[in-house]
Amino acid sequence: MIYSADIKPDQVEIDHVLPKLRLALSPLLDADRLDCVEIVLAEALTNAVKHAQSSGTPEAIHLTAGREADHVWVEIVDAGNRSPGDLYDDLAAPDELDPMQVDGRGLSLIAALADHVEFEPAEGSNRLRLRFDQGGRA
Repeated sequence: MIYSADIKPDQVEIDHVLPKLRLALSPLLDADRLDCVEIVLAEALTNAVKHAQSSGTPEAIHLTAGREADHVWVEIVDAGNRSPGDLYDDLAAPDELDPMQVDGRGLSLIAALADHVEFEPAEGSNRLRLRFDQGGRA
């Protein structure tokens, strides 16, 4: 494992954890991929914080990152209520999104910028696992 953190379900925590994660991944990914990781994780962690807050859970959000042969992975597990299993199905392409829209763009950005998205909702937790290829998007 390259990085691990438990963060409170508070938006401020995201600003603290993203630079640390970027630093941990910097030997493995080029600057452009690190930018993608940072955007994706800002969106995914914001969703996890909002989800935890709306569920009323004070439990930490678990963030871990690791490396496999040709990619890095990042996993986020929240303790909120079960999300819909099809959350990442049928998302709009980024060029179809309204740039003036305040909400509703995060899932599409996550799906577009990560090389693989795996989402597993369960009662009492939701697991999002993201893969970023070391050579860039396939």
